[in-house]
Amino acid sequence: MNTQSFEEQRLALLDSQWHELQLGDLFFYVMKKGNAYWTAFDYQSSSHPPLSSAMSAVTELPAALEIKEKIYLSEDSERLAMTLQLADKPYQVNPAADVKIAPKSRLILYVSTPLWLQLRLEEGGKVLVEYPTVHPRLSWVGPNTTEGGLCYSTRTSAPSVFADVKQYKHRALTALELINDGYEVLTIDRLSLPLNMLGLYHSQESGYWTESVRYRITPETGETTVVAAQKPPEELGDLIKISEARNTNKTGRFRTAMNLLMG
Repeated sequence: MNTQSFEEQRLALLDSQWHELQLGDLFFYVMKKGNAYWTAFDYQSSSHPPLSSAMSAVTELPAALEIKEKIYLSEDSERLAMTLQLADKPYQVNPAADVKIAPKSRLILYVSTPLWLQLRLEEGGKVLVEYPTVHPRLSWVGPNTTEGGLCYSTRTSAPSVFADVKQYKHRALTALELINDGYEVLTIDRLSLPLNMLGLYHSQESGYWTESVRYRITPETGETTVVAAQKPPEELGDLIKISEARNTNKTGRFRTAMNLLMG
């Protein structure tokens, strides 16, 4: 399996043989037994460098691991496919340093978030199981403890220069356009990024990207609008769409994102 360009791919496995894939912090194991697929997984410490190793046969499942799922298909001829997808919840993105935007100014920040590995039915695309490539940290986004919702949280350097952007095989990049519509300095220490409403794309030269997102904020009132572009930044050139958005009701969901923006 080629993790450089990860369109949906059939799982072509030797029967009764464990296979291993390494991506991000994830060690993923799968074995086909007739019309069933057995899976197991583990995570390395996040302090280690990211993993990147294509699917290959291994002699046995590591002794410390247990089988997590047994996926039974209707018949032996039915096949699973593997693909990548964005997170199933919004991500609270925390820049390493507070961002301050002058009145009536705009800024573009580039942030990266971990991808999810999915097993789907080859016919119909039904997702059976999925695994984050980095074990996510749960957080809460909202104005208080009763209003809002669960999200994931990540800390990022959030560069503002395209040349400073780093690509990883297990993470997707998003260009965030922040516009200060007011007459006061706008301070950003965190943002809610609605990844479950965005599609995933791949550029051969620049890795994985989502559609760009624009935030218009008036600091005096807190009034905010959030709009997703139709595609990632133009300068990326040719792109392949890997996965559709999990939630396609963008109008309602982006209205929710506006209320949760500053969390």
